Amino acid sequence: MRRSGRIRGIVQGVGFRPYAARLAAELALSGRVRNEGRGVRIEVEGEAPAVRAFEARIAAAPPPARVEEATWEDASEEGEAGFRIEESEAGGPARWSIPPDLAPCADCLAEVDEAAARRHAYPFTSCARCGPRYTLALGLPWDRKRSTMAAFPMCPECAREYADPRDRRQHAQPIACPRCGPGLRLETGQGVALAAGAEALEGAAAAVRRGEVLALKGVGGFQLVVDARDDGAVGRLRRRKGREEKPFAVLVADLPAARALAFLDREEEAALRSPAAPIVLARSRGVGLAAGVAPGNARLGVMLPASPLHHLLARRLGFPVVCTSGNLHGDPIATGDAEVRARLPGVADAVLTHDRPIARRCDDAVVHVVDGSPRTLRLGRGLGPVLLPAPWAGAPVVAVGGHMQVAPVAAADGEVLLWPHVGDLDGLAARQALGVAVEALRGVVGRRATVARDAHPDYGSTRLAESQGLSHVSVYHHHAHVAACLAEHGEEEALGVAWDGVGLGPDGTAWGGEFLEVSPRGADRVAWLRPFPLAGGDAAARDGRRCLAGVAAVAGLAGADPRLLALARSPLAASTTSAGRLFDAVAALLGVRERSTFSGQAAMALEHAATGAGEAYPFGFDGRVLDWAPAVRAAAGEGDPGVASARFHATLAAMVAAVAAARRARVVALTGGCFQNARLVGDTSAALWRRGIRVLLPERVPPGDGGLALGQAWVASRRLGSGSETSPGDGGGSPSPSE
Repeated sequence: MRRSGRIRGIVQGVGFRPYAARLAAELALSGRVRNEGRGVRIEVEGEAPAVRAFEARIAAAPPPARVEEATWEDASEEGEAGFRIEESEAGGPARWSIPPDLAPCADCLAEVDEAAARRHAYPFTSCARCGPRYTLALGLPWDRKRSTMAAFPMCPECAREYADPRDRRQHAQPIACPRCGPGLRLETGQGVALAAGAEALEGAAAAVRRGEVLALKGVGGFQLVVDARDDGAVGRLRRRKGREEKPFAVLVADLPAARALAFLDREEEAALRSPAAPIVLARSRGVGLAAGVAPGNARLGVMLPASPLHHLLARRLGFPVVCTSGNLHGDPIATGDAEVRARLPGVADAVLTHDRPIARRCDDAVVHVVDGSPRTLRLGRGLGPVLLPAPWAGAPVVAVGGHMQVAPVAAADGEVLLWPHVGDLDGLAARQALGVAVEALRGVVGRRATVARDAHPDYGSTRLAESQGLSHVSVYHHHAHVAACLAEHGEEEALGVAWDGVGLGPDGTAWGGEFLEVSPRGADRVAWLRPFPLAGGDAAARDGRRCLAGVAAVAGLAGADPRLLALARSPLAASTTSAGRLFDAVAALLGVRERSTFSGQAAMALEHAATGAGEAYPFGFDGRVLDWAPAVRAAAGEGDPGVASARFHATLAAMVAAVAAARRARVVALTGGCFQNARLVGDTSAALWRRGIRVLLPERVPPGDGGLALGQAWVASRRLGSGSETSPGDGGGSPSPSE
């Protein structure tokens, strides 16, 4: 019996072909396996029971491989002897099946630490189960010759491991050792050579101990490293990087060191130890670090080493270090030596670099644990790219997201590919980085792909989409938020709660507190938070006093700045339903935070203020129009800001439950940037589950604007499939929120 199979999913660069060869040998089967543009092709021949067993076990290949689809058909018997791994087949339609970059496995770290091992202290040690993939790949199918490792011919010992079916490095494309692989070097910030090899690592560690800023060439780009205990070093990094207060992530050598800095539950520890090695946000212990690492923040971003180089540096230092993106605040992460010198002049005192090129930039992923599950806040190194089944995807679509936290997406032929985080599009460098990512995605799904974008005309992504000279589809912001959650969970329809800072609504006003019933037919707006004016428009995004003036004007509160109150009452003041701006107003009202130096800072402070308040009961509200004014007036009279914050969160959760009950919803999707708030998610989920309503929460896809592109692709693909340019239900017939 002979069978031919096409396997799709994460099946290239993860030791899948060697696994197939070992499995065939175990079952006494002959045949062959090779990488193709869209996955892996296998032909297997032998006794029928063994062939059937092979098919079943291939579908359950061990991590990091993940089989999404396996299709088999009968083939003519050939009678060849043995099973072989063939050269990859280039050409033909390509689909991205290369996994994210993976942290070093336990076996590789053991070699790095073993004094007698051939790869002792070698910072580029990896095998078929770990190491960089996405950031090395130059093309598909995944092979060494189509990666940045092509510049490093294997020595005889590495070549033997690469060919040995019994070795875990068989067909490990990034394989290298000190004899044949990349090497380290240490330079000044101006590019003057200081040391190479082991001396470079020791020199870098010494620089950090002296309080200097070290630029480290990581997996997906350069990172800036300083002693996290040193107030002076952290302050210098903030001034040079232009990052006032936004928390820094901290790198530690191992789990016990992480436990010393943060309270970690079982799920948080599992996320830290996972092959993705993301930044995990956990409750800070408030000890052992400089005050400037995460000022005023109850949570701390902690990470374990993402590469052998990080492992070696962390072990040598023995103390926590800030490890943040190698860029000026708002720019993309730098990937090359020349780029560091050009874009980061005067930032780094020393540069620890190497000669393995980075093909694609990739920031670290960020997750937090909510309702017992790790949830992605930033899709980056270790978690992205993500390849998901998408039965709704037909003709090629490339979606470009919004303006903030942009992460584009490509969809075609039953699959959707989520590209890692690009960033905010305020600067030219970030917009250029998005252009590079879009070109890469068009190379995957086809040059003539339709571009899906936000309906806002002034977003950087919108302008990029319009400049492509291709057909494009606009999708309203909050429709895309809900659609992204549905797409991730494979659902067709739900009541979506899309709460965020701001997004353009179909009526031309600023939305942000929306309830949308979404289905493949479109989106119907069925409820929204009571609108209020913003004093100064966009300036209110960083000034909670302006938000408070608008809230005070509606709720009849005293104490708002008279000048701002007059602006809010002006007929020219823009009106919004934004839940995010409502959070900012309440944070200012309670004296928790008036001004924000980064997006979401006031809302985070309000969430953290509720820590320790325990379970709270909601303030009163008018459920017919979702009027928050009674709750805000009651919060103003509550003596304890922590209790007031907890009750405000409970009130919002009760509003969601009230709308869901009124609409007789069976499924509710919670999405948008406000649902990064763990307290809001927990309170709202509990209120819905108590009523027997199933809750959908983003998991692998960020709830904020980093997930918009998936929703845009979902909506655009539906429209293209129906032959409709616009969605008939996208806000159609809804009253204006300006009332």
